[in-house]
Formats: sequence, structure tokens, C-alpha cells
Amino acid sequence: MRRVLVLLPLLALASCKKDESPGAAKVTVDYSGFLPGCVQVNARDEGSGKELSTTVAGKGERTGGSLTVAVIAPSGWGSTIQVEARAFEQTCEAASPVVTRSTSVTLTPGTPVPVALSLQATDGDGDGYVSVLTGGTDCQDNNPDIHPGATELCNDVDDNCNGQSDTVELRLGQSCTEGEGCEGVRACGGNGEVLCNMPLAVYAYPDVDQDGHGDRNAAPVAFCAGIPQGYVTGPASDCNDNNASIRPGATELCNGVDDNCNDEIDETFTDLGTACTAEAQCAGVYVCDASGIATTCQATTTPNDWFLDGDGDTFGDGTAVTSCVSPGAGYVQAGGDCNDGNPFTYPGATELCDGLDNNCDGNVEGPEVCPSGGANWVAQDVGAMDQEWRSIFTEVPGDVTVVGNQGGVAILTVGSTTFQTNATNCGDLSRGWNAVWADMANQGRGYLGSSGGHLSFVDRSQVACTETHGNLVRSTQGLVGFRHEGTLELHGVTQNSGTVNQGLTFKWTGGIGPSALSFGPAAVAPLFDIHGRSRAVMFAVGGTDNGGNRGRIHRFNPSSGQWQSESVETSIPGMGRLRGVWVVNDKVAFAVGERMGGANTVLQWNGSTWSRMPFPNTNSETLTSVVAFGARSVYVTAKSGRIYRYDGTGWQILFDNSAFAFNDIAGTSPADLWVAGDNGKILHWPQ
Repeated sequence: MRRVLVLLPLLALASCKKDESPGAAKVTVDYSGFLPGCVQVNARDEGSGKELSTTVAGKGERTGGSLTVAVIAPSGWGSTIQVEARAFEQTCEAASPVVTRSTSVTLTPGTPVPVALSLQATDGDGDGYVSVLTGGTDCQDNNPDIHPGATELCNDVDDNCNGQSDTVELRLGQSCTEGEGCEGVRACGGNGEVLCNMPLAVYAYPDVDQDGHGDRNAAPVAFCAGIPQGYVTGPASDCNDNNASIRPGATELCNGVDDNCNDEIDETFTDLGTACTAEAQCAGVYVCDASGIATTCQATTTPNDWFLDGDGDTFGDGTAVTSCVSPGAGYVQAGGDCNDGNPFTYPGATELCDGLDNNCDGNVEGPEVCPSGGANWVAQDVGAMDQEWRSIFTEVPGDVTVVGNQGGVAILTVGSTTFQTNATNCGDLSRGWNAVWADMANQGRGYLGSSGGHLSFVDRSQVACTETHGNLVRSTQGLVGFRHEGTLELHGVTQNSGTVNQGLTFKWTGGIGPSALSFGPAAVAPLFDIHGRSRAVMFAVGGTDNGGNRGRIHRFNPSSGQWQSESVETSIPGMGRLRGVWVVNDKVAFAVGERMGGANTVLQWNGSTWSRMPFPNTNSETLTSVVAFGARSVYVTAKSGRIYRYDGTGWQILFDNSAFAFNDIAGTSPADLWVAGDNGKILHWPQ
């Protein structure tokens, strides 16, 4: 690479008047084979002998380069000047240049005269020093470590090019003392250094911790009159001479230290740093334990408190389980639920018009939450006075289907305040409808079952019933539906099967014709209600009308498609016939029925076992239906005109009027409850 340095002016300052200068020269200095540390350019007037000079650092590569200097002759100089370039190895203060070139130049006023000077020398090893053969000082130009100023090594080579032998310059062979006064002579060591060769000396290493191993990081010390305490002749292998427990052959502990000086740390504990599961199911890694002879699993994550959420509202209560992972299904990380059996009650919940503390702030809802004038069970007369509303269904707030005797069918749609009762072809006037289930995924089509053995459906768009089966010869008491593998399944129960004290279960796909309807293979006790959330958890309840223990519960087996007895008649004595059942989820269900021996029949299922719930026996009566939203949010109707609520602390009577007789209850929340009764009465809470 060639670089040009232009310096104007360098050698002289021209007069302000152009005609006073005899002229100028443009001097280009090329150099090859070396890179000078400094270039000196001189100009001399041949007439007067006056001289001017400047110095410029060499520019370019190790193999050469160039620079340009402008020479402007001062006023008074003649037209002929001598221009000379001198190249130096390091600085221009050196005694003599490496190479010099000069030439005579005749100046021409007003026109710079080009001048070229070429300097050649050899720096073969590129160490910045030119070979002595080409005027430099490098005595060995094929080795960059040998040049003037280099460190002189003890190697029989003139490393610094001063012309002296190692014997003279390094005083080899002269006497010396070292260590504890041992005498010797100066000699070359193995790495070019000079040492004191003491044949009679014994070299020992410091052993500060006196564990028999010398400090491997310390230099040996020469002793001529015995080795003192704290030194050993070897081995010099101690990696920590301040700790006697650390030495070659020591037991390697788990402590982050190289105890046995093999340049490895904790190498016998191969599980260090590997993943493990610590206490509370937390992810962790193996670390050294306090003993130093074993490892222990240390958590790398912090465990959380988990609470069992019994009602599925994402808040739990009770004693927390501390763990990094969920203890199982139903556990959540938020606690503080003041009623973990009511999914509408948890910290921050919206207050409902239900007379309960929904948001767990210690207060029930204010009057602004309930309808104007306050909340009440409001009765509406629907149909004739002798109308018995026997079954009611709602899945969407404001959408209700209710059926009863005399072929009664009433439908309330969202946004309306009046039930529509003009559906046609809904006969079976002799006995009437006992069961209804509406398919909200199919425009609210209602499926009906009657005591006269009829199955029908009612389409809202046509305001008419379509009979599918008219000769069951069995009194249908309950219906529930859901889709299984994309197909709608309705499961129902009958009170009888043509045999006294026997009922049947059936499955109906909602269609017309024999293929749409199938019965269970075996008769069971008379059944009065059925409910489930899926085929996995579905119960049918009923019982005999005589005997000492009348209640019966059957559960659907989704694997076999058959119903199996829960054997409550042997595990829970003193039950009356069961009239209603409601499944909340896979672990909560309730059943209610007739009194027996002065005691009411209220049962609760905990996911595996049915048990009797306490109920105020002072109000012994026939309980007809139940709806529940959680284990602590249960509503029950009675034939006596009472409505009960269980909130986890006990039962309360929410409504009591002997002029009413209630048959069924349904609801979408504790703030949207519907009750069907005799005498054309339908009740709604809270308005």
C-alpha cells in the first residue's frame, strides 16, 4: 500500500510576494524492502550553503511505502538546490541513517519541480530493524527476536546485536550466592535465564500447612545446611498450602473445593447440578448438603398455597396445601371463599339478589341489586285454576318451559313476561305431562313425557306438539338429555312397567319410530326423576310404596349402557320414596323424597357415597324436587307449599304458604329460580 503525505510548506515559509521565491520542488520519497521509523528531508542552497530540514514518520507497510514533501525555497536562495532524503530505523535521533539519497534540483519560479528519491534497504524479518548488510543494525535479519534492544538470553546468541558474547554480557562462570548463602557459579538455565548453579544445595518447597506436600505454586528454595521446618523436598503438589485437609490423596468432599488437588472439583458427586424434585413437588437441582459427604435436592422454584375449590368458582377455602404443582383436580391458588359450595359466592363476585353475601365482604346485597320494591317469590297464574304444573325446565335466564296435566304446555321466551299456552296437538288430556327437557341447541325444542305413555316434542316455531310414541303403557316421570358422540340422547324413567312396584329406564334419540326408543333390559323400582350432567354421572331415583326402607337410587354405567343399583336401601335406613334428584358435578349430587317414620329424606352424594343430610324434622313432609348449584347452595320444594334453602350452615324456609302445593323447581342461579305447582301457580324469584 502506498500512502502520500503532503506537507506545505515544510522547509521554508515563502514570502508573501510570489516573485521573491526562486521556486519550489515536489519531492516524492519512495522506500522499499523496509519501513523507516523516520524520514529526514533536507534542502541546501548550493550558492549560499544554507540548509533547512524536516522529519516525517514513515508511512506504509513493512515492505515499503512513499511520502511527498513540498520544498519551497526561501527568498534569497538561488535557483539550484540540493535535496537529500535520509531513512532511519527507529527515530531521526539515531547516529546515522540506514540509507541516504540526494539530487540537485534547478528551480523554476511559479512551477513546482518534481523530484523523486528512492531508498532501498532490507528488513527481512519485519522487526523494524534493517539488516547490517544494507546499512542497518539488525545482526540477524531472519529472526524478529534478534535485534538491537532485545533481551539478551543465555543461549550463545547475540540477541541484542551488541557484539558481546553471553559469557561476557551475562557474566557466566562468575561466582554467585543464592538462597541460604549457598555458593555457586552463574550458568544458563533451561529457558534462557541465568541461574546460580549450586551443586551442593538442596532445593525444597514451602509446606506451610505441614501436610507433607509442598506448595506447587511456589518456587523451590536452596538450602546448604539442612532443610528447616516448613519445607519439604517434594512432592511439590499441594494446591492449597494453607489448609492441611487439602492435598493429594485427601477425600474429595462435596464443598466446591478441589480437596485432592487433581484439578477437579466435587468429581465423585456425579449428580451435582442435575434436575430433581424437591419437597412440595418443586423442581430443583442436586447440591452439596451440610455434611459435605452427600448431595441433597434443593428447590429452584418457590411453592404456592393451593386451596380445594369445591364449587368450581376458582376460589377455595380450608387449609392450604403448599406445593409447586397442583395437588390434583379442583385445587386453585386463590383462597378466601366464604362459601365454597356456592359457585356464585367468592371474593369479588357480583352481588346477586339472593339474600346471601356473594362477594364475601361480610354483607348481603343492597336494595339496589334487587328489583324495585324488594325481592319476593312472585306467583303467576298460568292456565286454568285446576292446572297442575308438574315439571319445569330452564337453562337460559328468561327462557322457561313447563308442562302439566290436561296436556298443559307453557313456554316463556327471553324478553317476555307472559307464558304462551296455545300449543296445539299436545293431548293426553286424561293424565297429562309429567316430564320436560328442552334442547336449547335446537331452538328450544321441548321433549315431553306423559303419565299416559306418550312421548312428544313441541317446536316453538310451529307452536305445536308432534307425537313420537303413543303407546308406552308406562307413566314417564323424568327426562334428561345431552349429546353423545354428536347424537342427542334423552334418558327417561317410568313409574311402572306393567308390574306392581317396578319401573323401567329408557333411551330416546328424539325421533319417531321403534328404532328411536329402547328400554333397559331389567325392571327396577318405580322411578320418579332422573338427572345428570353427562353419561358419566347420571342418577335415577324412586322407590317402593311399601316396606320399611322405600328409597331407591340407580346409576347409569356408560361402559355397559345399563343402570346399576346404588344399594342405598341397605346403607341408609329409614328412607321414604325419592321424588327428585339433581347432579351438580362429578362429585356432588342431591336427592329428596317422602318422609318416613317422621323423618324427612334428603340425601347427598360426595362422588362415591350417598349419605343422609340433617333436615328440620319438625317440618316432616313430602319433598318433591331439588335444584343445586353447589354443595352449599341447594333449593328444595315441598308439597306443603314450602321452599327450603341450604347454604352450608343449615336449612332455611324461604317461602311458606299452605295454599300452594309445589311439584318441581329449576333455575339458572340463586337469583333466577322457578317453581311449578298446582292450581296453575308458577313462582319466580326474585320478581
